[in-house]
Amino acid sequence: MRPLNFKVVASALSILGVTTFTLCILWELVFPSATMQAILQVLLPGFKGLTWQSYLLGVGEIILYALYTALIFVPSYNFFQRRWAQGAAR
Repeated sequence: MRPLNFKVVASALSILGVTTFTLCILWELVFPSATMQAILQVLLPGFKGLTWQSYLLGVGEIILYALYTALIFVPSYNFFQRRWAQGAAR
């Protein structure tokens, strides 16, 4: 089995995160009484509400979270995949 590629995983996580964040913002616009702002303000430092600046800041932070996750996940996965694949081959 081939090892995971950091760029592929980071890109996939970024797209997933930005899409989910955008859907949360759209939900907020369609259903203002079911607000998610408190959660977003806790998860995204500097997020202040439904403004373009906050949205772009949130997108940037989501991408940074995705890069961080890929930075930890990809080497860990590749390490254990190599280790356990060698053990199974013996």
